[in-house]
Amino acid sequence: MLNFLKTNKLRKVYTRHTGRDDMPDALRKQLEVKKAYQPGTLISNNPFVIFDTETTGLHLEEGDRLLSLGAVKMTGGRIHLGDAFYELINPKGPIPTSSIFIHGITPDIASARPPISDILLKFLDYMGHDVIIAHHAFFDMKFLNHAMQNCFGFPIQNRVIDTALVAAWIGRMEDVELIAPESCHDTRFDAVAIHFGITANDRHTAFGDALSTALLFQRFINILNKNGIKTLGQLVRIAGVS
Repeated sequence: MLNFLKTNKLRKVYTRHTGRDDMPDALRKQLEVKKAYQPGTLISNNPFVIFDTETTGLHLEEGDRLLSLGAVKMTGGRIHLGDAFYELINPKGPIPTSSIFIHGITPDIASARPPISDILLKFLDYMGHDVIIAHHAFFDMKFLNHAMQNCFGFPIQNRVIDTALVAAWIGRMEDVELIAPESCHDTRFDAVAIHFGITANDRHTAFGDALSTALLFQRFINILNKNGIKTLGQLVRIAGVS
């Protein structure tokens, strides 16, 4: 009954926010996400979507917006490169020169791309009910959920895992062979990637960073299992993002 009430609430929020009652199929999948989550599922068996974003800048409150979104799927520790996601987004606003030097996306390229509402629907359809993963996920989710709220009236419902929190947990637990003791609290992606032997290609592109994060999580699965973190519920407890 509780899940039904939450589902009905999301429908009402969407209708009130958009003035429409013809909810797209991608958004209907969001209505079932909470019910689909099974905390007892083994991490080694569960499907994940590992994603990354690029933005016009770091400050949402100052008008920065999403500029690209990339993702790959993983099941059983295997990355499915043939089922990848990558889209550029028209931010409907300026792209500072300082950020162009980082991600290489210029205004003329971005202005020819679809608006965020179209890309969100594609991404929601792509990820379905899966648990989603990012490095320092709070940043990406802040931008994604701001766009979701503006477009559809409610945030993404999927469970979110932060690989930076996983790295910090492993650093506290053990493995001096993999994490240098003097820097085990450094969770910047480049630092963590070096510790775990990941070569990050196409850095600061949404797809390149998503793939590198997937390779990192691939390394984490065995370490987590060895330390007793075997189920989704346990993973959410140590590295979940609200």
